[in-house]
Amino acid sequence: MQAQEAHQLASHLIFLAASKQTRPPPRRHTLSRPLHQLASPVRPPVSASSSGAATMDPPCKQDAEESASSSLPDELIEDIFARMPAKSAQRCRCLSRAWAATLSSRSFVDRHLLLANRRGSPRLFILPELGTDTDTTMHGWSPGRPMVVLRREERLRGAVSVTTQCRGLVVLKSTGLVDVCFHGDSSCNPDYYVCNPSTGQMTTLPRGKEAFGLFPHNHDVLGIGYDASIQKHKVVRLYCRGLLPPACEVYVLNSSSGHWRPPFGAADRALPPGFARSICTDQSVFAQGHLYWTGQPHRKFNSQMIIISFSISDEVFEILPPPPMDMFPCRITELDGCLCVFNNTDKYKHSYDIWVLRDHRAGTWDLHCRIALDMAPLADTQLIRSQEVIPLGSVDDGSGILLRSDPHSVWKENLEAHRLHVYRPVTGDVEDLLGDDSVTTHHTMARGVAVPYVESLESTGLSDTKRQS
Repeated sequence: MQAQEAHQLASHLIFLAASKQTRPPPRRHTLSRPLHQLASPVRPPVSASSSGAATMDPPCKQDAEESASSSLPDELIEDIFARMPAKSAQRCRCLSRAWAATLSSRSFVDRHLLLANRRGSPRLFILPELGTDTDTTMHGWSPGRPMVVLRREERLRGAVSVTTQCRGLVVLKSTGLVDVCFHGDSSCNPDYYVCNPSTGQMTTLPRGKEAFGLFPHNHDVLGIGYDASIQKHKVVRLYCRGLLPPACEVYVLNSSSGHWRPPFGAADRALPPGFARSICTDQSVFAQGHLYWTGQPHRKFNSQMIIISFSISDEVFEILPPPPMDMFPCRITELDGCLCVFNNTDKYKHSYDIWVLRDHRAGTWDLHCRIALDMAPLADTQLIRSQEVIPLGSVDDGSGILLRSDPHSVWKENLEAHRLHVYRPVTGDVEDLLGDDSVTTHHTMARGVAVPYVESLESTGLSDTKRQS
């Protein structure tokens, strides 16, 4: 949202609140700038003289404007800020020291996360296209809105998202070599970053212990989760160690230590109970207080797959009982706050079962829906032209599932197949989010990794957080 839109929203909310206010206003911060300038740079008020030259407005006029805006209750102004996009709310921290403290507080960050994401339309960030050496731009997109540049820099070259979003933060992997994710060669020494797409912040994670071994067990995988007990994000890293069992280390964002450490949970459950998969299409998922990876229970490759679970607060591992379905091959994601497992149920990959974890402790699963691409109304979409379909997440309070074709299984030139659909299992309705006039979006989506994100003021770390437009 640009400054003009933010001002329009603020003005509308102020009018509604003022029309209902009947009690004396509570305490107020002193604003160093009028409210209509909150999301825009400071510019001194000017007016035209009789000769046509611009002159400064008299102090009394400036004082009147500032008096009108600063007479608003703190609670009302804070509520306006909490509904703004993250970048706009972040800029408002420069109003004064008092507002900087308020808008940086944990309570406001939590409130903003709730109020700024009430609208049901999905938000996606799209990473640079795999297989190109020139694209270094991360785009943001939402239905009905134009594509925007979220960040542009060299570290995004060949980047993939190795996690789903957690309160607005994701972990990106970038080596500068676009084929590294297909080979899992630890000698490429990949870099990892914590990124907040909504603010444009991006922080380089410190190097952990070396991962080594023979392919395919020579890699590391990461996950990010939020520990509500300490109100901080944790990045969890699983890594191979040759013939030894895989190990784990934890990094707490915005902590004073600034280094990786072993899990502090029970010693007999501090090591991963399997080998997590490391393919660029696989992402770890944080849901219901746990991090999840798909993996194999043994070093020797076979068709057996497990779900590795890690408690973000207790920092212990376990193997999660799977849903009653064929687990090889399967993928996981997050749907409406719950872990979701999905897999095709026929050899033609036209039918998919989507299972949702309802109770982690009990290990109970519900069949959320079955997606049949060869039956109406989905048969009339371009999804059937893909070798694989990916559920990206849920929309509209869980009533719809966001579907797209796997960008790695669709020919780049087949732009029509790079579509986004919302499928509503209860009604059977299908909505194409990319209209016929969205050719530019199709080009940007082609073979690019698209990941849902939310508006968030969560910090990516204590250093290296410079923001680029």
